[in-house]
Amino acid sequence: MKACAVIFAFAALAAVTAVAEEKPVVIRGGRIVPVAGPEIEDGAVLIEGGKIKAVGKAGEVAVPAGAEVVDAAGGWILPGLIESLASMGLGDPYGPSGSDEVSNPDAAGLRILDGLNPFDKRFAQAARAGITALMIAPGRANVIGARTAVVKPRGATAEEMVLLEPAGVKLTLGEGPKDAFGPKGRLPGTRMGSAYVVRKALLEASEYVRKRKDHEAGVAAAKGKKGAEPPAAPPRNLDIEPLAELLEGRLTAFIECHRADDIQTALRLVDEFGFKAVLVGATEAYKSAGEIARRRIPVVVGVMGVGSKRVETKDVSPANAAKLVEAGIKTAIAAEDAMGLGAQEELALAAAMAVKGGLDRATALRAVTLTAAEILGVADRIGSLEPGKDADIVVFDGDPFHYKTRVARVFIDGREIKIPEPLRGPRP
Repeated sequence: MKACAVIFAFAALAAVTAVAEEKPVVIRGGRIVPVAGPEIEDGAVLIEGGKIKAVGKAGEVAVPAGAEVVDAAGGWILPGLIESLASMGLGDPYGPSGSDEVSNPDAAGLRILDGLNPFDKRFAQAARAGITALMIAPGRANVIGARTAVVKPRGATAEEMVLLEPAGVKLTLGEGPKDAFGPKGRLPGTRMGSAYVVRKALLEASEYVRKRKDHEAGVAAAKGKKGAEPPAAPPRNLDIEPLAELLEGRLTAFIECHRADDIQTALRLVDEFGFKAVLVGATEAYKSAGEIARRRIPVVVGVMGVGSKRVETKDVSPANAAKLVEAGIKTAIAAEDAMGLGAQEELALAAAMAVKGGLDRATALRAVTLTAAEILGVADRIGSLEPGKDADIVVFDGDPFHYKTRVARVFIDGREIKIPEPLRGPRP
C-alpha cells in the first residue's frame, strides 16, 4: 500500500495537478512586475476562481474573508514564464524522442496532441522553474511537422493541458531535414530539396482550397435552382488541410531556420504564398533584420551562445535579440528544448543573456512573458499580471535575472505548485 501511495504522489506531481479548495489567494509584500504596466513595490495580487482579480499596492488590494495570504516579502512577483518552443512530453522521456515522424518529410496531418504524455516528468520540472505555459512542437527532422499546441504543465490528460490547439504548423529549413532524409537517399538531401517540399505541399494546398471554394459556390448556386443537385464535396485530405488553413490565414507557420540563407528562403516562401509566419531559432537573424522587419514577421530567438553548437548555429551572437528589437521586430526568447541548445529550466537565464548582449531589461522580461504570449496567440489569457487573466504567477526570491535567484512559489490557474524544499531553500 505504501508503494502505491508513493507512485500516486509522484504521478500527481508529474502531471502538476493540485487538489485544493477554491478560495481566494492574496500574494503580497513583494515587488510586482506586471509586464503590461509599471512595477509596484510592496504590491499585492488577488486571485479568485483561478483568475487575477486585482493588482496594486498591498494596502489598496482588499483581502477577502477566508483568503489565503502568501507572504512574498523581499521577492519578485511576475507572470508565469512562457517557453515558445519545446518538445517535452513526446515519446519516451528516458529514451528516443517521439517528436519527429521520420517516415515522410511532410507530416502536416499529424497533431502534437496525439503524442503528448502529461506525465512526462519534465512538465513538473518546467513548472517548478516558473514556466507556466509552453508551445509544444515537433523536432527538426521533418520539413513540415505536426501542428503545434500551447499547453500548461498541469492536468492528467492532454486535453486538460491545452491552452490553444492547434497553435500553428512547424516547418524546418536547414540541416535537420537533410540529416534525417539525405543519408537514406530520400528527398530532401539539400536545402533546395527542403524548399521544394514546402513549395510543392503549399501548391497542392492552394489547389485544395480552390476546389473547396468551387464546391461551396456550386452548393450556393444549386440552392437557387429548382431541382438542381448540389455538387459532390471534394474528398478530404488530412495532410493538406492544415496547410490549407495556413494559406487561408487561420494558422501560423513556425519556421525553424538558423543560417542567413535559410532565413532568406523562409522569407521567400512567405512572399510567394502570403502566409503568416514566425521565425524560430533564427541564429543569424541579425544579418537579415531589415528584411524581417520589412515583412513584420515575429522572431523567437534561442539562447544566444549557451549550450552545444551545430554547424548552422556557430555564427551565434549574444546581440541577436537586441539587434532585432532595435529593428522593430517583435522578439521572444526561448530556451530551445526542442533544438537541444539549452536547459529548459533556464529560460530566465536565457533572457538575462540577451540583456548582456544589449537588450533592454524590461524588453527581455517581456520576451519570456507577454511578447511570447502575443506571438503564440494566447495573450488574452496569459503573459501579464492583469485583472481577468489566468492566475499564472511565479514568485522569485530575488532578481529573476541573477544567476543565484531561485523560484520560491508557482501558481497555475491560481493553484500552487509544490516545490520541494531543496529547490526553494536559501541561496548560497
